[in-house]
Formats: sequence, structure tokens, C-alpha cells
Amino acid sequence: MTSENLRETRTNLGWPIVLGILMVLLGIAAIAEPFIATIAITIVFSWTLIIAGIVRVIHALQSWRKRGFWVTLLVGILYLITGILLISNIFGAALSLTLAFGIVIFVEGILEVIAAFQIRRDPNWGWVLFSGFMAIILGILILYQWPVSAVWVLGVFTGINFLLTGIWMIALPLSIRRVSNPRVRV
Repeated sequence: MTSENLRETRTNLGWPIVLGILMVLLGIAAIAEPFIATIAITIVFSWTLIIAGIVRVIHALQSWRKRGFWVTLLVGILYLITGILLISNIFGAALSLTLAFGIVIFVEGILEVIAAFQIRRDPNWGWVLFSGFMAIILGILILYQWPVSAVWVLGVFTGINFLLTGIWMIALPLSIRRVSNPRVRV
């Protein structure tokens, strides 16, 4: 890093730390109230689909003479219908999203285990194997406890994600500050 980049980086460390603290607080709140967080995530996801559907339909209608018009229009309508169905039944949406989440994690775990054995000559391939086995176990736990797990899984996992993201968003700027100015103790 040049001294100019270091100076600029050092002066812009406040916002990532503030955002990191906000992420940590949101993560703690989501873990403390996983049901409310699950409902909030479901609502946000539903509205995201509705807005994306509207945007896709408008885009399709604006470019109706271009190739791919029908596909773009149909995908937009699909997004729109899915979002409306999800928002009209939040609890059913939470059940569906949790089921899909459990299946995805389980399948991801199987694929990671396969990938680990394909790269077993590489250093640290065991971490991929470990990650795969953990994903398989986690997927089984989510699916085994489904539909009861729908009440907490999305909220807790999002909370953990926010918490860990917030921690690195705080830690990284502090380490940059320490490296860029050795006199600063953190």
C-alpha cells in the first residue's frame, strides 16, 4: 500500500466499524428473536420477488420487439406470482423457504464431500471434507425437525451470519489501523 492509500484507508475506517456494530446488533436481535427474524426475512424475500417481477415485466414490455421477450415476460410474471403467493401466506412461505434451505444445505454437503475426494491430493482438502460433512449433518437436522424448524432456522442462521459479518467488519478496519499506524494499540 502506498502512503496515500494508507492515509485514505485510515481516514475511512469509521463507517465500516459503525456498520459492523450495526450488523452485530442485528445479528444478536435475530438470534434472540428467531421467529420474528424468520417472518421479517420471509417478508423481505417476498417483496424482493414482487419488485423483481415488476421490473422484469416492465423491462420485457419496453423491449417487446427484441429476442427473448417472451422468456423475460414469463420470468417476470413467475417472480410476481411467487412473491404474491409468499406474501399472502407468510407462515407457509417460511415453511417452504426452510424446507428449500434444508434441501440445499444437504445437497451442498454431498457435493462438497464429492469435491473433497476429487481434490484429496491438494493441501487442506480435509477442510472441504469437514465442511461437507457438517453441511450434511446440518441439512439432516433442519429436515428432520421440519416443519418445527421453520419457526427458528432462517432467523437464527441469518442472525449468526449478521453477527459474524459484523465481527469481521469491525476487526478488519481495526487491524488495518494497527498495521498502518504501529503506535495505535487496539
